[in-house]
Amino acid sequence: MEVGVWMVKPRESMAFASAGLVLITVLVSCTAAESGLKRHDLFTIPLGTLPGELDWFYHGSATGMADIQTRDGLIYISSSHRGKIMVFNSYGELLTIVYDPSRNPVPARSRGGEFNSSVSSWPLRSPQIITAFNGGFLVGDRVEDKFREELDERSTVFNRVVLRFDREGNYLGHLGREGFGGSPFPDIFAIDIRHDDVIVVTCRSIVSGTWFSYWYTEDGYPIAMVQIKNNQLPDFVDGKDVSIQALRPDPREWSLHLKTDAYDKTESGRELKASLHTLDLSTLEYAESISLPYAEGLTDMGYPPSPPEYLGTVLNGSHAMLYPESLNTYRISMMDARGRVTHSGRLEMDDDSKLYRRFKIQNNGLLTGMFFGDSRATISWWRLDEILNKKR
Repeated sequence: MEVGVWMVKPRESMAFASAGLVLITVLVSCTAAESGLKRHDLFTIPLGTLPGELDWFYHGSATGMADIQTRDGLIYISSSHRGKIMVFNSYGELLTIVYDPSRNPVPARSRGGEFNSSVSSWPLRSPQIITAFNGGFLVGDRVEDKFREELDERSTVFNRVVLRFDREGNYLGHLGREGFGGSPFPDIFAIDIRHDDVIVVTCRSIVSGTWFSYWYTEDGYPIAMVQIKNNQLPDFVDGKDVSIQALRPDPREWSLHLKTDAYDKTESGRELKASLHTLDLSTLEYAESISLPYAEGLTDMGYPPSPPEYLGTVLNGSHAMLYPESLNTYRISMMDARGRVTHSGRLEMDDDSKLYRRFKIQNNGLLTGMFFGDSRATISWWRLDEILNKKR
């Protein structure tokens, strides 16, 4: 079994390399005591169409997606349905807005003729995944249909690009497969900025089940591309279905982390087994896998046991796993490379935030959340970064 890889080593050498991948899997699991994590509610955003508002279920259907990212005390939020990007400080003051003028009203100015925020317009089509870099932000958007690439009706569709803006919302060009100005990506799952400012764009083809990881220097020079199919995974054997649920880069090491689910086709009930695999891009080998336990908190309400959602890996090497425990309670578990739980904390939600919930963890461990209710969205964070720093 091989995984398609092309690689360029970092800029200091610029040498090309490619190789097959040896796939290994071993199961490891441990537990740790739980504790409550204090939630810090930063501010709320009204639901609506005006500047500084979010349009989610405003038209009575869940046709949009909102994403959140935090960096240097600023909150970056995208709204795909309305075609809008906003940047707030931690007090909820709107600093920057980029909006599609065909779907949004022109921001009103104050009596003095000035608008307190930086305002710019751009023909945003479906801005979804957002992340921040030093001096600005990146957001995944859809291209016009006439510019998209499609190999055939059962293969990968390339119709996404990564737009680059400075902190004031000025457009700086787009990132594509070949770098800045390149051709479109497949559907974007995540955009990550590593500690060394390397940009990693994670994509997937829903039709073919293929995942792609594109690596670039901060100025858009291609470093590596990894392509993985479900039948090339470590857990794949005859009679078993395996699929990737999340694929993320390590923020420091030269590696990728894959969260997979597997079940036996021949067994009734299709019982799942969740695992986390680490692919070393230097040796091109998989390390021993981590077996991920299931959450039983919702089984008494008729829900099956739940595998965790893999949020990402932080700078100290801990993997963040999110488990639902009840309708308003989650558990965040931090696991080391051997699968031992080094910290486990409970996250409490409010009843009026059930419409949509989005969690993001930053490289340093700061956990951020955006939670939608009937009339507003709440922006919160948990200082998990402080707890992890004390454990060093």
